[in-house]
Amino acid sequence: MPRPDWPARYATDPGRTLEEIVRPFGVPQSLTFIDSTGQRRTLSYDGFARHVATAASRLVRHGVRPGTPVATTLATSMRSVIAALGVWAAGGTLVSLPPTRRALRDEYERQLGPILSTMDCRYLITGKDDRAPWPGVRAIPAASLDGDDGVLPPDRQAPEVALVQFTSGSLGAPKGVAISRRALAGHLNMISRCMAHDPAYQVVATWLPFYHDFGLVCFFLAALCGRVTQVHMGPREFARDPSAWLRLLSEEKATITGAPHFAYRLAARVPYPDGLDLSRVDIAFNGGERIHWADLEDFQKVAGRFGFRWEAHAPVYGLAENTVGATSTPLYQTGPEHGPGDLVSCGRALSGTGVHCAGTPEAPGDLAISGPWLFDGYYTGAGFQPRTGPRFATGDAGFVVDGEVYVLGRTGEVVSTGGRNLFAEDVEVVASQAGKPWTSGCAAFKLDHGDRQFGLCVESSTRDLPDPAGLARSVRAAVTAALGTRVDPVLVVIPGTIPRTTSGKVQRARCRDEYRSGRFTGRRVLAELS
Repeated sequence: MPRPDWPARYATDPGRTLEEIVRPFGVPQSLTFIDSTGQRRTLSYDGFARHVATAASRLVRHGVRPGTPVATTLATSMRSVIAALGVWAAGGTLVSLPPTRRALRDEYERQLGPILSTMDCRYLITGKDDRAPWPGVRAIPAASLDGDDGVLPPDRQAPEVALVQFTSGSLGAPKGVAISRRALAGHLNMISRCMAHDPAYQVVATWLPFYHDFGLVCFFLAALCGRVTQVHMGPREFARDPSAWLRLLSEEKATITGAPHFAYRLAARVPYPDGLDLSRVDIAFNGGERIHWADLEDFQKVAGRFGFRWEAHAPVYGLAENTVGATSTPLYQTGPEHGPGDLVSCGRALSGTGVHCAGTPEAPGDLAISGPWLFDGYYTGAGFQPRTGPRFATGDAGFVVDGEVYVLGRTGEVVSTGGRNLFAEDVEVVASQAGKPWTSGCAAFKLDHGDRQFGLCVESSTRDLPDPAGLARSVRAAVTAALGTRVDPVLVVIPGTIPRTTSGKVQRARCRDEYRSGRFTGRRVLAELS
């Protein structure tokens, strides 16, 4: 029997405006950030609103006017979110930049500089490094905006374009996705209703980065809209010790959490102390990449010992061009849906969103979405490109069965073999399972074989792998047996080698480019089969 659709009224009932969302005066619930040393900084929402008002008034003194774009790379910290919401309270457009590594700083400035120039973005809120990376851009240290001057926020409305969030660049150069204030506020109210936010009971807890829409919009801003208590630690803490996530949920008595799918796989492979209590977790969103049923089962074997319920698993599908969310598993019901071909449903279209696809399980088709949460257009180095038409082609392939949406992968990452199409994700699923417990990630990428063959990069879970060549052979054999295709080459690499987007997605095109350029060499490569 098909599961029920999300109520249409969740998208149309009156809710908070963006101005009201960022001014939670008088609200006693709290916001907490935990840094890498374990130090906590907590503010009630009322105190947070006072700090945001102070940041806004100081930004106005810096010259921020209604509609002024202000860029920043959001850290998972109190100081960073005070500054970011101060931009909206001052009437500015928040431009959420992806982070960069020092080694890639020149490429970062080359890609993003022209986009910021076309936006006429002249302000950059900085963290520790107060140097503005682009000429004509004024740096404003976030520390200079943090305080409580006892002032009221400026009497300003958020601009028509409230948020510019950058695509993760999994296939190409990043673009600035323009989200209107109406779309953002409406989407946040919708998510809050879908999560059944209850300030008296619920606690949101995550480790997600705020420079990505999943952490910023789906969790932080939606919880702020719903006025529920929230606690956040940084993504580096999870990367250093994946057990920190479930320990956080237990310690904070969390009811709502979520992460990209790879995090569930990693969290299932580490030891935990006795006595954790995950029985209060009602919602655990899971998205960002194709979801593997076997990984859900592995995670449940570990987390279930501490009271985590199967029904809490909530696979989702989303993208920046739809503000954040497009589909979600109905909550408090049966948990994940195991569909055709061992695939996992990403749930049903969220309220207000239309999902359009003529594909079938045998012949997947292109996915398109429509509705009020769609973006206005892209900011690029060549100028603003408005969205055209009521539907947006996502670039993903999938199908819909009984209202359940299944997403297989990117349409540009497919090879044809034996009369059928294979997605890069198909190869990665088999390789990940065959490589247990020695793999932490896989990336299948097309090379110079037309559309008929993948190369494969297998990331080891340890630098001290006992038999790298044996792992490469076993993974290749498993892929051939399961899918009828031979992967060539197969690279076994040390942890951290596979390039990923800021949201943790594998960058397959960069894998191909790095292999072609000879950068997958030396100590980074433990074994190679050609």
